[in-house]
Amino acid sequence: MQLAVKTLKLRLMSVQEIKEQLAALARNEQDEVIAYLFHLRHAHDREYASQTGRRLKDKDPSHWLAPDAFERELDKKEIP
Repeated sequence: MQLAVKTLKLRLMSVQEIKEQLAALARNEQDEVIAYLFHLRHAHDREYASQTGRRLKDKDPSHWLAPDAFERELDKKEIP
């Protein structure tokens, strides 16, 4: 019953209210929401699934990024 009430409340919330609620979450909870939204965004994208599968199967270390290089690449993509 309580889940149904929470679901109904979520449906009645505006996007702004959802944003405010998300901002109030702990960082680990925000990370969980981000991962879920990322999953939703790519759930039916066959090209993304194909690319990801190909990359996961790649056993050539010369194609891999070190963690610090990965972070730098992410930082580049965040700049508008």
